[in-house]
Amino acid sequence: MGHPVRIGEVDTARSRTGSRRHLAFTAWAAILSLFFGVLFTGVTLLTLTLWYADPGYAETNPVVDLGFFALGVVLIGSGFAVQLRTPERHVSGLQQALIGLAALAVAGLIGERIEPLVGALLFLLAASILVVLHPARHELLRRGARTSLLLGVAALAGAVPAGIYAAGMLTLARAAGPSCFLGECARGDRFAEMAALAVAVVLVCGLAGVGTPGWRVSAWCAGAAAAIVGLASVALPQVAGSLGTPGGALAVAWGVLVMAAAERERRQPAIPAITGSEPE
Repeated sequence: MGHPVRIGEVDTARSRTGSRRHLAFTAWAAILSLFFGVLFTGVTLLTLTLWYADPGYAETNPVVDLGFFALGVVLIGSGFAVQLRTPERHVSGLQQALIGLAALAVAGLIGERIEPLVGALLFLLAASILVVLHPARHELLRRGARTSLLLGVAALAGAVPAGIYAAGMLTLARAAGPSCFLGECARGDRFAEMAALAVAVVLVCGLAGVGTPGWRVSAWCAGAAAAIVGLASVALPQVAGSLGTPGGALAVAWGVLVMAAAERERRQPAIPAITGSEPE
């Protein structure tokens, strides 16, 4: 007869498995957040330097460069970074990163830009590892414990102008010439990335509105991303991809209102979920 398995041994084995899983999750989240932070910040600084050294530089401009930064660092990279500490409380961060990558993949497909499409698909595959390892992955498809009418209204208000802007950017992306890899066709790629950013900002704001754990970070990321592009557009209203002065000002106002709404909602008591039983 075999030796009986002791309960303590089972618990120890489970604890070790859980520890290894948590270590793998944290390591992979760190790699992804570091990669997005370094890549998107480094490329943005490089292209901004090229533009300021030669304002006639036609491949990119500060508005689309900062849009590239807002998508890669503020929305996607930050979503990975907040997983490094108490990921159970920041489920929304992983969701917003997935939204940003999915929006980029769709924009690359519709805009006929191969680098955004392939890059987004590869990173969606990489992010799926975090989904599998996430300690609260069952929360990824659940509605949050509280909802925000203010953030929901803000998302709806931004949906139409964001959609119109995204459609215009995708038209420019398709008309920008051949598509290629390694930043050799950055002009057309930036237009697709701006389209992805416009859609992702609204979706992430809506995500914050449904109250998934970590929703406040998502609201701030959506508001900050809109404000960054809005300020750049006010400063440079005539460059390709700019929202113009009025549009930029509205984007800044929308972003500030989203962040203010998040802080207001944070101070409000959560409405308990409705159940079929009376409280004891």
